[in-house]
Order: sequence, then structure tokens, then C-alpha cells
Amino acid sequence: MNISIKQIIKVVGGKPSAGDFSQKVTSVVIDSRKVMPGSMFVAFAGEHTDGHNYLAECARKGAIAALVERDVPPCGEMVTIQVDNTFAALQRLATWQRLQLKDIQVLGVTGSSGKTTTKELVAGVLSQKYSVFKSRGNHNNAIGLPLMIFEMQEHHQWAVLEMGMSARGEIKELCAISRPGLGIITNIGEAHMEHLGSQQAIMEAKFELAQDLEPPCLMILNGDDPWQRRKVKEGLPGVKVIFYGLDPENNIRAVNIQTGVEGSSFDVQWSGKSIRVELGLLGAHNVSNALAAFAAGLVLDVEPRAIVMGLASVRGEGRRLQPFEINGLTLIDDSYNANPDSMGKALAVLGTYPPRRRKVAFLGDMLELGPSSPEKHRQVGRVAAGQQLGLLVAVGQYAEDVRQGAIQAGMGDRLIITWPDSKEALSSVDSLLPGDVVLVKGSLGAEMDRIVQVIKAGGTEKC
Repeated sequence: MNISIKQIIKVVGGKPSAGDFSQKVTSVVIDSRKVMPGSMFVAFAGEHTDGHNYLAECARKGAIAALVERDVPPCGEMVTIQVDNTFAALQRLATWQRLQLKDIQVLGVTGSSGKTTTKELVAGVLSQKYSVFKSRGNHNNAIGLPLMIFEMQEHHQWAVLEMGMSARGEIKELCAISRPGLGIITNIGEAHMEHLGSQQAIMEAKFELAQDLEPPCLMILNGDDPWQRRKVKEGLPGVKVIFYGLDPENNIRAVNIQTGVEGSSFDVQWSGKSIRVELGLLGAHNVSNALAAFAAGLVLDVEPRAIVMGLASVRGEGRRLQPFEINGLTLIDDSYNANPDSMGKALAVLGTYPPRRRKVAFLGDMLELGPSSPEKHRQVGRVAAGQQLGLLVAVGQYAEDVRQGAIQAGMGDRLIITWPDSKEALSSVDSLLPGDVVLVKGSLGAEMDRIVQVIKAGGTEKC
């Protein structure tokens, strides 16, 4: 980006302090630690910290402008722009910036799980033909997505943007900022049930992506998901639809699937054609995510062989089913987030490892499930018991529910340990042995990454 302070003032309608308005802002940040010369800092007054307290630090680091919500003392030569709401001003500026990037088309990716991996796969495919920008990490919400808009450059032809939500209206808001022409929905699961109340409501929220699409107005949908099939039957006026999945009625489907501990291979069939795909991502569920990316490539005229190369190049994002070999054991780090669907898929991956290796699962709480939380955690316990685990370590508020579910499904009580939080659960790391396959998974708030880091550091007595 390269926007003058004068233009920013015009767009956000703010009250500026004295200074040089001709200077060009080259980046927008909300974390004072990421400020560099030419940055504009956006000050948020949060629950735990107030960005207004870091303005002087930002000025020393070279920030030339800051969006603020109140009168602040002068900060060197940095121009402060006072607005009523910095959050709204950030979104307003991102919306304006998107309109300046007229030659960039946007593909939005949403779903209850698999968004980030699908985003990576789509970007890998499209980059075989186009200059592609993709969202970094999990910048998929009402703050993160606008920040990604500012990172897009004029040379990009396609932007693949992840879109998350926890309530109705949020994806619609993200679309108003980013203006996608294509959309992908991975699945309609139970994540955010606490806020939305039902899968029907979750479906409606996810399908906000299909509203007000720019040309070519196309949705790439999981045809194996009955919720998505139902929505299409209800009608998506003016929107073209392509279905992907395993069922024969899908436009693009996978057959002859082989999965293992190093990934999967399968044949993709479409329009009477077929090609073999090798995928270096763990889990049979990633076949479906790859099909979504394959469909995007076909729609955008990427040659099938190039699509295959793009898929093979993807290794996924950190903390999402990432395998590591450490001190003779295999660690599967899936600690970034969790819901009932993704928990089941991760446990299925653990189950693919040979019976001779002891399987260990550290499972943290799944958050935002509302009143169904205890039963959903008991369900996870039952699924875990079906994977012939040698040790189940349940962590968090619902650890006892996981334990009860596992026992109900026939798992021996002596093979289950419960802990109130991830810090206490570190005691169980010492029980790991060479040859173990260890899955660590839970919602972000469960802080299961603490366990991952100790294992990676070799923090065991017996390994």
C-alpha cells in the first residue's frame, strides 16, 4: 500500500493533529511491536491493554500516523487522526483500499473446519498460473481481513482470503470489504454453536458468502454436506454452483483413495476426465479440501497437471495436523483449534498409524459449543476410545466428560488421565516413550500449544 495521510483523513473522516499530510503510509498495524518506518498504527482500547498507551513507542519506531479515539499528547512528528471508533475507521479504510485494487479478484473461503488448509491448497493451485495473495495465518475476522487488504499489491491477480465468523452478519461484513467473486464452503459443522444455536443458523451465516458476489458469481460447495445441498435446493439466485466431494453426483469427485501416515493419493474425476493426485497432508478429510482447490483451478483455467503440482506443493499451516519426529516419537501438532468435527478427523489420523506404536492423545476443551458442550465432549471420548489409544490425556473444564465418554465406549480407566488445564497436563509429558505417536489438540483457549512446546523441547524424562 502507498496511501497519503491526507487521503486517509478524507476516507475515515478524522480530526488530525498537525503534521505533514503528504507522507505516504506503507503499512497498517495494530501491534506496536510490528511498527516499522512508514507504518500507521491503529489504537484499540481492549480488555487487557490499550493501544493508546503505546503511541510514543510507535512514533519512536517510525510510525508516521495513528488512528486514535481520544485526545492524545503530541508524539513527535507522527500525525494522530482522531475518530469516533478506530475499528470502524479501519474497516472503512480497507473498503476504500479494496476499491482501488480493481484488477485483483477475490476468492473467499469459509466453513466450520478446514478453512485454513483449503486456503493454502487453493493458493498453491492458483499460483501455478497467477500472481496470488493469500491471507496470512488466521487473519480471517473483522480486524484481520482488513489488515490483509492493506497487504495486497497491484501485481496480484487473485487474493485467496479466509473468512471466519462467530455470529450472523460477520461474513456479510467481510464480503462488503473484500468483494469476492468466488466462494468456497468446506463444511457446515457445529463450531460456534454457543453463539448461533443451531446448524441451520450456522448454515445461513456461512452462506452470507454467496450474497452479493462479484462476477463470475460462483460458489464451490461440498456436495457431500447435506446442509449445503439443502441450501442450494432452497435457491441461490444469480449464483452458479459447482459441487465437489466423494459422492458420484458431484461435478468433481475423488475415487481410488489411499491414505497413510505421509498423506494421501486419489484420482480426481470430472467431465469424463481423470488425473491422479498426490497430497502431502495428513488425513482423509484433506481429500475433500483438495477437491475444492482442484475445482477452483478448473474454473480459473489452470491446466490439470499444473493443479496437481500445486496441490503437491502444499504442506499446510503450523499447528494444524503438523507431524514432527522428536526424540524417537511422532508428534502431531493440531493445537490451533478444535470442534467436534475436526476433533474426530484428527483422531482418525492418529488411528492410521501402525498398531505396534502406542497412540497417545492430549485432548483439550472445545469451546463455544454452548449447552451441548458436555455431551459433545463425551462424544469425543467415545471416538477416542475407538482408536485403540494407549493413553488418553483429557485437559480442561470438560476433561471428566471426555473420560466418561471413553469409558462408556469400553476404554479402560487406567488408560485415561484428566487435568484441569494444560499447565497441569505437562506432568503427563513425562510418561511419553520412544515410538509413541502423540496427538495434541484443543481449542485455542485451551492453550494446548504449551504441551507441544514442551514435547518439542525434549521435555520428557524417558525420551
